[in-house]
Amino acid sequence: MITYQRLFGLFYGTLTCLMLGGCTKNLTEYYNPESTLNKNIIEVLEEDGRFSAFVGLIDRLDLRSTLGEAAIYTCLAPLDEHVIAYFSQQGYASLDAVPDEELRKFVNYHFINGMYYQYDVEQRYVNANTEIDKSRATQYRSRATGKLPGKPVRFFAPSFFQTRAADYMGLFGEREDIGGFTVESARISDTDRDIGASNGVIHVLETPLNILPRTDEALIKDPETTLFSTWQEKHAAYVLGEKDEFGWVDTTLYKTYSTGRNLADETVQSTLLVPTNEAIMAYFEPYLPDLDNTIDSVPQRVMASLVRASQIANFYFKSDLVRKEDGGLREGKAYVYLVPDISSLITGSVLASNSVIYKTNQLIESAEMNSVQGGIYMKHKVYSQWYWMFERTNLNAGLTDGLSFQHPKKTLLVQSDDVWGFPLASDMLPEDRVYRYEQCRSGVLNLDVREDGGFRKRFYATDFGHVLYDDGRFYDYTGHSVQLLTNSPVWERVNGAIFEIDGFLTPIEKLDVTQTIYTKIFADPEFSLFANAIDRTGLAAQLQLTGFFTFTIFAPTNSAIQAAGVDLNAMEEEELTQFVNTYIIQNRYIFTDGVFNGQIANKNGSRMGISGAWDSFLISDTSGKVIPVPSGNVQGNNGVVHKINQLF
Repeated sequence: MITYQRLFGLFYGTLTCLMLGGCTKNLTEYYNPESTLNKNIIEVLEEDGRFSAFVGLIDRLDLRSTLGEAAIYTCLAPLDEHVIAYFSQQGYASLDAVPDEELRKFVNYHFINGMYYQYDVEQRYVNANTEIDKSRATQYRSRATGKLPGKPVRFFAPSFFQTRAADYMGLFGEREDIGGFTVESARISDTDRDIGASNGVIHVLETPLNILPRTDEALIKDPETTLFSTWQEKHAAYVLGEKDEFGWVDTTLYKTYSTGRNLADETVQSTLLVPTNEAIMAYFEPYLPDLDNTIDSVPQRVMASLVRASQIANFYFKSDLVRKEDGGLREGKAYVYLVPDISSLITGSVLASNSVIYKTNQLIESAEMNSVQGGIYMKHKVYSQWYWMFERTNLNAGLTDGLSFQHPKKTLLVQSDDVWGFPLASDMLPEDRVYRYEQCRSGVLNLDVREDGGFRKRFYATDFGHVLYDDGRFYDYTGHSVQLLTNSPVWERVNGAIFEIDGFLTPIEKLDVTQTIYTKIFADPEFSLFANAIDRTGLAAQLQLTGFFTFTIFAPTNSAIQAAGVDLNAMEEEELTQFVNTYIIQNRYIFTDGVFNGQIANKNGSRMGISGAWDSFLISDTSGKVIPVPSGNVQGNNGVVHKINQLF
């Protein structure tokens, strides 16, 4: 007889299915008073007789009512031999020897929240609009007990295998029996599935369903990923649970990770490209002499950077990574986006519950390690003071771009520890450390010299002024110079290279009003007439602006003005302003090194021509008059001044 309680359970289960979209077949197709719908999942399993071991575990855990009446489930029913074989593989001599905690994990893993027939799973896959959506369409979650979430569980419908069989075998290995209804690596019976019950549906397993370990646990167990796992575990931590509504703190210690994604959280789904031990050793072998000759001496900063580079948000099958069609790869800063042929790097996989893990024969470089910034980290034994400054100041600003894909081009001129001298960075007074920071940034050139044909005689822009390279030496704005020690870079990556120099360049203070081009002009008595004209026109305030404002001034000497018969004192303010603006180019540094050639407007809006380099450097006006620059390149913090002996 169908009791009132069972009729209510049937009605509740049916209504829930209709609301959740989980049961897509007609109720009349399943409902039959003589069918199993008058029994709950536990009663159906018990009556069958092939699941006595599984039912025994449920009763031992006192879960009969919970799993039979309290909710709607999809039960993945293991045969008696599957249960015994699983725990035997875990090292238990009998089921009686298995702790309840382990039994609970096993039982929960075989109950999926919600009711899903094969048809439901198949339709989710078929109805997905894109290949990426199809990859994630049939992910479900197992039952949970307590505050820890259930494990992700993936179903594979026959339609998946018609086009994605290689993706499945890439995770679970080569098999001859793939193609049918499957959950993770377990085959679901072709005949004993879609068995209805009053509180769900039952699928009988033909092969054992092994509980997949969490990502961090899986990496620890695989012998080929022990080095990477060790790096990962260096950033593990344990935190207390949250407070409840009464203010009581959950004193359970939950594992978490301080770097990258929290792989210890079953709700965080990831894809990992984990280099094998052999791949890690091959990558670091050339750099071990600049570390401490052991893989354990790799800085934690480098370990953390490479751990993050291996992680991609969400699940991706191999074919998804090869296509790279999902914008999430770029938006998530997944560096694999730039790997030309990811399929050639994947050598195997590691099964995990909350991640798709691929083992690779090559380490995927992080953004930092694929830039000039990485050279300081990898050679920290030689450049330990730069490394210290990287870690504790923003000396590394701008060396790696925020999006991790398009690095700013840079060339670093660095000093080894021997050149750095004393005091060490850690022992410097704060004001001295700030000045040393500026000295270091004066050696960060804002271009990749390799793309410029190597070092040549020219002015190179830095954050603290331009430096002149000439015949193996670098000169700052004061005339002080340092020697280039290495013609070949000591480190090269996609965005630049590192070279060694034998000292520090002098930084020009960006906001120091005594270093502006205005003060440079007034300091030279040959410019007294032009300087006086600047004052009378009110342009002095502009030429003292620092920060974003820059100028190039072709300043006429007193003799040039007098030789032309020009009386500046007789000019009205408007005429005088036009005269001064003729010789000023706004928002541009132009040196005589020939880097810039072409047309450019002065402050009057008139076009001026720039041509030649060094001794042949010339400027011309709209009338075609050409004037040489006999001496120039007087650098201020907001521009440069060139001396000319003729007027336009």
